[in-house]
Amino acid sequence: MTRFQELARQQKNSEGELALSSLPRLQEALQALGVTDADALGALRVHYQLQGLPSRFFSETALPMLSLAVQAALPLVCQRCFAALPQALDLQFEFALCDEPPEALLEDEYVDWLEEGDETTIESLVEDELLMALPIAVMHEEACVSLQQSAGEKPNPFAALKQLKLDK
Repeated sequence: MTRFQELARQQKNSEGELALSSLPRLQEALQALGVTDADALGALRVHYQLQGLPSRFFSETALPMLSLAVQAALPLVCQRCFAALPQALDLQFEFALCDEPPEALLEDEYVDWLEEGDETTIESLVEDELLMALPIAVMHEEACVSLQQSAGEKPNPFAALKQLKLDK
């Protein structure tokens, strides 16, 4: 019996904290989003709680269940003004453990299915969910403070022509 199945069957709890160094794909994605502050990246910690839940029926099939909670404060950067824009994430997920999901599970929008293999780890599960939760474009909801919103006053290039006409 695999680790996740055992956790679900016994309805046990597993929690911990992960450093960014144990989540290389997340680190790469943050750097692609413009996060270059090494101190912020080094200080990033992801807290998780994985809890076994009672089995749930989907059609006529009872499947072991897991609940995953993930909390992290990501040091993101606004794509408009390049200022730091930390984003706190508090994510909740439910998973049904199975190799072939029944149709009723596929139709349930609140429960994902987890096909557990030998390579599936808590780190990879947490990292997958954080990667899917990353915003596509990180921007302040309101106008960026450091940006000039007005174009300013520019001289009219035709003002000199107007002056020539007035001089006649």
